[in-house]
Amino acid sequence: MRQRLTKERVVMSVGLILSAVLAYYFLRRVDLGQLGSTLGSVNLWILSCCVLTKGAVFSLGALRSKVFLKPLRSYSFAECFAPVLGGYVTNNIFPFRLGELVRIDLLARAGGLSRGSTVAVAALERLLDLVSFLILFAVVVPLLAIDISGDRRLAWALGALLSTLLAVVWLVAKPTRLPGVVVFFSRPFSPSVQAWLFQKAQRFVDGFSALRSTRAVAAALALTFATRLIGMLTIQCWLWAFGLDLPLYAPLVVMVFLSIGTMVPSSPGFIGTFHVAVAYALELLGVEPGMAASVAIAGHFMATVPWTIVGLFVSLPAIRSVWKRGPRHDGSVEGVLGA
Repeated sequence: MRQRLTKERVVMSVGLILSAVLAYYFLRRVDLGQLGSTLGSVNLWILSCCVLTKGAVFSLGALRSKVFLKPLRSYSFAECFAPVLGGYVTNNIFPFRLGELVRIDLLARAGGLSRGSTVAVAALERLLDLVSFLILFAVVVPLLAIDISGDRRLAWALGALLSTLLAVVWLVAKPTRLPGVVVFFSRPFSPSVQAWLFQKAQRFVDGFSALRSTRAVAAALALTFATRLIGMLTIQCWLWAFGLDLPLYAPLVVMVFLSIGTMVPSSPGFIGTFHVAVAYALELLGVEPGMAASVAIAGHFMATVPWTIVGLFVSLPAIRSVWKRGPRHDGSVEGVLGA
C-alpha cells in the first residue's frame, strides 16, 4: 500500500510540475498587457455558446453509454448523464483522472450491474474515441504537411489499436472464450480465486453485448462522430468570439492538438497542457501568439469552469442518491469450473 501511495504521489508531482512548466512557458511567450486587451475584446455572447455546446457533448456521451448498456439494462438518460457529469467534475478537481473510475462506479450502482460490465463499456467508449481521433489525425497530417513516414511510434500505436480491435471482435464472436482463458491460466490458484476471476471475466464480456447488434454499433459510431463535430463547433465559437477568420479546417487542427495535449499527465483541469496545445495549433495556422494565448485561456475557462460549477450543484445530489444503493452482486458461479 505504501509503495502504491508513493507511486501515486510521484505521478501527481510529475503532472503538477509539467503543468507548471508548460503554464510558465505559455505565459512568458506573450505580452501580458496585450493579452489583457485582447481578452477584453472578446464577444462574450458568442463565447457563452460554448456552455451549450459542452452540454451537448455531455448529452451525446450519455446517449452513447445508454446504447452500450441497453443489452444489460435499460438505463434512463438521467442515469447515464449524472455519471458523465460527475466524472467530468471529478477530473477537474482531483488528480489521476479519477473521473473515469467515478463514472464506472456510478453506472454500476445506478443499474445494479457489476463494475466489470461497466468497465467494459467504458473501455469500448475509449476505443471508439481513439479510432475517431486517429481518423481525424489522418485528415490533419496532409493539411499541415507533416511528415510522419519515419515515425515508428505511430506505427506502434496503429498496431496496438488494430490488435485491440481484433481482440474485441474475437470476444464478441464467442463471449465464452475469455472466461475460459481466465480459468485455464488461473488453475494454479485456489478454487475460490478461480471462481472470483471467472466472475470478473464473465461480467467484463457482458459489457460487450451491444457489439452484437449492428444497429447499436452504428448508433455508437454516429454519436461518437457527432460528439467530435460538436467539439469542433465549440472551438469555432472560440474563433468567432475573437473575430478570427481561419480556414474551415482550423477547428479540426486545434481539436487534434488538444486531444494529444490532454493525453499528457498533468494537473486537474489540464492546466498548462490545454493552453499550450491550443496556442501552438493556432500559431501553426498563422495566428499571432498573443491572440492564440487569449483564445486558449478563454477556451479553457469556458470548457471547464461553468460546467464544473453546474456539475457540483446538479450531479452531487444524483451521485448521493446513487451511492445509497449498492451494486447488484454477481450471480453464482457454481459448477462453471467443473470438469
